[in-house]
Amino acid sequence: MPIDLATVALLGALQALLLAPLLLVATRAYAGVARRSLRLWGWVLLLQAVGWTLMGLRGRIPTALSVTLANGLLMASYAGTAHALRMLLGLPTRARLLILPGLAGWLGIAWFAQVRPDYAIRVYIATAALGVYLALLLWPLRKALRRGGSPAQRVMLLILLAASLGWLLRLRELGGPQAGLLTATPGNVYQLVYSALEPALASIGFLLLYNEAVQAKLRRLARTDPLTGVLNRLALDEELARLFRAGGALAVLLLDIDHFKDINDRHGHAGGDEVLVSLAGRVHACLCAGQPFGRVGGEEFLVLLPGADLAAAQALAERLRATVAEAIFLAGTPAAVTLSLGVAVRHAGDADAAALLRRADDALYAAKHGGRNRVALALP
Repeated sequence: MPIDLATVALLGALQALLLAPLLLVATRAYAGVARRSLRLWGWVLLLQAVGWTLMGLRGRIPTALSVTLANGLLMASYAGTAHALRMLLGLPTRARLLILPGLAGWLGIAWFAQVRPDYAIRVYIATAALGVYLALLLWPLRKALRRGGSPAQRVMLLILLAASLGWLLRLRELGGPQAGLLTATPGNVYQLVYSALEPALASIGFLLLYNEAVQAKLRRLARTDPLTGVLNRLALDEELARLFRAGGALAVLLLDIDHFKDINDRHGHAGGDEVLVSLAGRVHACLCAGQPFGRVGGEEFLVLLPGADLAAAQALAERLRATVAEAIFLAGTPAAVTLSLGVAVRHAGDADAAALLRRADDALYAAKHGGRNRVALALP
């Protein structure tokens, strides 16, 4: 049975038209970047609905509408798709790079539709513009192909590659007898049928990406101290257990702010919080990548040093103590804040990570009772 491609185009437009308001209404419950990107995708669907409607009416309405305006709307939808997806992935949007290919492509299509009609050149121009948008999306999504890559990004990658195939098939057919978009050649059939399905497929891809981003954010929140932004006790326990199981040298620094209760009494809890945040920033700036750091609770923090021996751990502890004493600010002015630190390194006698942490705690206790503002080393 012959396929009426005009009907296929109109069915795809109807599907996009039905999905757009549902997505725009549903995103009212979302927030932040996810809401903006999904709302933008809703408007993209509306552009596609109008564009494919005009395409489907080709031959029944003027060329200025069915070709020039339709392609302009579709070019705008491609730019919106790239913008929305890059926003959802947390990538720079590069507004100029998003606008210029679509604008140049639309002007070229308009010229070869109204002034010098040439179907083949229009397809070449449209493919070139779309290629820029696909490159902006496919390049960051390539990381999903690695082991452990994002399943949602893999789904979106397949959706985009399938869309690319339709354009490649149309390019391949340009070497034969010239045919318009609504002529039932294999390339046109594939592209229009897939374009009719793409609004639903891409919407599913967008929602999967959103769900994945939300889950990642929840995992980060579950492992992050809400005040200082460093690891919380749960995350530190997990990291310490992992490093202990891995074997090899391991040191821990347990540090505590001296006379923190007096700081709270003098400056209030807001002042105490400011000191905690400032301390976390200073300590974190002194550490290297792969040295987990977080807040154990109250005014107590923990640094994990995989591969460090006692001398290296003690040297870092002294540097942290001196740095904090010189650089903690409260309400913009230097504050008299000092640290006591307990240092412990892994020994063969440590049955588990908790034993190592207990020895660091004993060393911290010794530093406190030895006069504070000092570093104490744990005994094996």
